[in-house]
Amino acid sequence: GSTFLDLFDADEYAECRVDNLYYPFTSKEEWEIADYLLRSSLSMAAIDEFLKLSMIQRLHLSFKNAKELRSRAEMLPSGPSWKCQTISSIHPTKSPIRLFWRDPVECLESLFSNPLFHDKLDFIPRHVYKTAEWLLRVYSEWLTGDSAWEMQTRLPRGATVLGTVLSSDKTNITTMTGARVAHPLLLGLANIRMCTRTKLSSKAFLLTALLPIPKYLHPNQRMWGMLEDRLVHECLSIVLKPLMKAAEVGIMMSDPVGNIRHCFTPLAAYILAGIMVNPDDLEAYFEACADSRLNGVHAPFWMDWPLADPSIFLTPESLHHWHKEFYDHDLQWCIVVVGAQELDFRFLILQPTTGYRHFSGGISKLKQVTGRGHRDIQCYIVGLISGAAPRRFVIAIRVLMDLCYLAQ
Repeated sequence: GSTFLDLFDADEYAECRVDNLYYPFTSKEEWEIADYLLRSSLSMAAIDEFLKLSMIQRLHLSFKNAKELRSRAEMLPSGPSWKCQTISSIHPTKSPIRLFWRDPVECLESLFSNPLFHDKLDFIPRHVYKTAEWLLRVYSEWLTGDSAWEMQTRLPRGATVLGTVLSSDKTNITTMTGARVAHPLLLGLANIRMCTRTKLSSKAFLLTALLPIPKYLHPNQRMWGMLEDRLVHECLSIVLKPLMKAAEVGIMMSDPVGNIRHCFTPLAAYILAGIMVNPDDLEAYFEACADSRLNGVHAPFWMDWPLADPSIFLTPESLHHWHKEFYDHDLQWCIVVVGAQELDFRFLILQPTTGYRHFSGGISKLKQVTGRGHRDIQCYIVGLISGAAPRRFVIAIRVLMDLCYLAQ
């Protein structure tokens, strides 16, 4: 099959790189300068000013301004191409809704065939035990879990299961020019070993889409959040449709050494309980969802994804699911049961300990607490509520703390 380097050599400028490996730049030194400028946070104007410095002009670079630099960068071998799609909505917005995305199958194939991961990829689900008697199971990589093993048994013989990792968070995409925000969707491959995948320098995640965050003009502001949630799932359904097709029938991909593999991207089927209210009637649907404690998304993106099970692929994240959950819920229960004044006093009289925060003003009125602060409070909380809270309550908090500790 065609590997990443084969595609690299098939580029239209491949012949130019035979004599000059750093083409379209003239030398390694010029390439290093271009690489630094392109990766920096400098604006186009700032790059122009830098290139006009007398010291820089004495280097006789092949590009004289930021525009020429960008044009040369576009001559480099590119990855999956970007697309722009306008999303129609029956609910008016301040500006048109535009979705920027790349084919997720091409992004996944780019990761799967990358030679940098040739010795860091696993292809076969496995069970790992500490002893020959198979008494103590070891869970580490994704392929050592039960879900990957069960998925493999449901695929054709010889097929390769590829775990798709999706990550997204709201972020600014422009600075001081319109304050545009979006949800960047990052795509990774769970078959890449965790020690490599979790390193930022390994570049094991690819930006696959920029999910829009429009400003809705609906008169009821309570509907804005529900409309934004629906739009995110609608956009994810568009972007991830090729992966859903690959999960259904499979797709042929080349691994880093050129072996062709029949790859599937399955998760597990999931059916949502329906609400018998027209989802286009926003306010009635919102009230019905509120009664069932749902967020109002009637068509989640995984609805048509074969073998997609949210209980498996929605994995916990330590900052929000453990530490912030403790601060927003468990600690607030403690404040109610023990009393804010009493709990603050108990934190106040603690002896300062090196490596841990000393809460000299108590904890009931803290603002902008970091994850480290949440963790430090957890270290103290069980001992501080003992004797001031009912025994069964202390046991419950202790169990929750043990769960957070074991989960890490």
